Amino acid sequence: MRRSVIAGWRISIKFSDNVTRNIDVLATAYFPSEPVSTALCDPPPFLTWPHVEEDGTLCLLPNMAEYDPDDPCGVAENLIHRSIQLVEKLLDGSIIDQDFREEFLTYWRHKSHKDGSCIVSILTAEPPSRQVRIWRRKNFKVVGEDDQTLSTWVRNRFGTSVDLKTEKAALIWLSDPPLPSEYPEFAKDLYSLANTSEQTGQAILSQLVSDEPDCVSVVVGSSCRSGPGLVAVEVTKPQSSRYGSKRSVDSVQKGFRKGTVPKDLLVHRYFGKGNVKRLNVKRADADWIHGRGHDARTEKLLDSTVIVVGCGSIGAPVACTLAQAGIGRIILVDDDEVDWPNIGRYPLGASAIGMKKTDALQKRLQTDYPHLQIESYSSRLLEFMQNKSELLTTANLIVSATGSWIADHALNKWHIENGRNKPILYCWTEPHACAGHAVAILSEGGCFQCHIGSTGTPSLKVAEWTNGSGTCQVEPGCGDHYQPYGPVELSYVTAMISEVVLDCLLCAPTHSFARILAASQHRIEKLGGHLTNEWIDLKKNQANQEVIERPWIKTDCAACSNHILEKELV
Repeated sequence: MRRSVIAGWRISIKFSDNVTRNIDVLATAYFPSEPVSTALCDPPPFLTWPHVEEDGTLCLLPNMAEYDPDDPCGVAENLIHRSIQLVEKLLDGSIIDQDFREEFLTYWRHKSHKDGSCIVSILTAEPPSRQVRIWRRKNFKVVGEDDQTLSTWVRNRFGTSVDLKTEKAALIWLSDPPLPSEYPEFAKDLYSLANTSEQTGQAILSQLVSDEPDCVSVVVGSSCRSGPGLVAVEVTKPQSSRYGSKRSVDSVQKGFRKGTVPKDLLVHRYFGKGNVKRLNVKRADADWIHGRGHDARTEKLLDSTVIVVGCGSIGAPVACTLAQAGIGRIILVDDDEVDWPNIGRYPLGASAIGMKKTDALQKRLQTDYPHLQIESYSSRLLEFMQNKSELLTTANLIVSATGSWIADHALNKWHIENGRNKPILYCWTEPHACAGHAVAILSEGGCFQCHIGSTGTPSLKVAEWTNGSGTCQVEPGCGDHYQPYGPVELSYVTAMISEVVLDCLLCAPTHSFARILAASQHRIEKLGGHLTNEWIDLKKNQANQEVIERPWIKTDCAACSNHILEKELV
């Protein structure tokens, strides 16, 4: 590693083995803002000791450690003390194998071939050893469990026009992470390492070469204290040169016609004295992307289906957040197109102009999150309800961000008629995005219409407006209205709505509730509004809360009454 060291101090220390060793304290041009580092002057051969880099620098603290730049001497003293402690532990020997195994991905990276190549893995990082599949293109390789999983991921990531041809590969799972002395140098070393796996690793490698491939790709996995890790090794088809010629010939088939080489001899020729290529693995499986293998919510979210109706300034960023959170299937419904005024507060930019909002958003999210299932339907909600009602009944949650009372009224009616078995989340903003509302209608409590007027006016508002400051703005066209707010203030609202989505999916509430996020009183007054008495009274009871939650109580609304009457008539 290249280090811009401009000054240093050397100290001599006598250790417990009666050997005096020199430790350098090194400062860069950014000292004291950047702390000093320490290094052994005469370190043992690289990868003899863990935590000692190739140039002798000692790795003492995690990469997120913070230092006090106002006390550079105290920091240096602390690091020197840590350096002495580390060397003493290394001399004792008790931590060497343990730390090499616990952090084997780091040490493997030091020994991987430095051509920038790697393998992307969408495998489930767990035993047993097994045969898997690999897809290759120039400068890119991805390995998956089977053809269908791999082809779907590749098509989502790179489009439908790519060649989906895959090849056999292997995952060899070791009971313990390999030590540096066990990293394969030759193909025979890989074969020996496979013999230590929890399953018949050598038998799996033998199956890989039956078709005499040009390249054999093997992912090696193992678990340590912080979780599973994956690395990879590649073996190329053995070649030899004719005497006096630079031309390479196939040495696998030597003495046999193609396809007739005995299996044992084939294995011997592939996994012999040929060199291997050690590669790093970049995990792209859902469990790693959504929490680096330590988020207990991932499995349930991946198994969830959410329909987002209305992909405008609220629905689109909520859909993006849900994809980032790992919702396994997201269905987008909207019939509008992306236009220039949209992109100031829309997740997509000029490249989406003229496209249907659902199609543009689906294309972006499916490319960015190829492990998810993103679907788009460019239609109005009423049309979708008529033609795709089966999707509404199978979804785990419906998010309505239409801003249309006609649409929400129809959805609420459908919800009641179908027994309110699955939650629906209705969300909207008040003028200037000064407040955001998320109303979750569940099996118990009120329906959506219980606290909404006959023309779509909610019973509770955060702000009232004077002199028309809260009315919609008008474009120079007939009926072209819009609400003036930007992406910054809107981001608070969409984050709150996304949180309610996760609560409905993960916590399984049963009673309808509303969650409201309001801007500061100062901002509302600056825009020409003031807080309503209802909001002031509600806020008094939850004075220290930034977000207010209240039950959505059942009333004798028109929707509930009509449904009861219809049931009685039946």
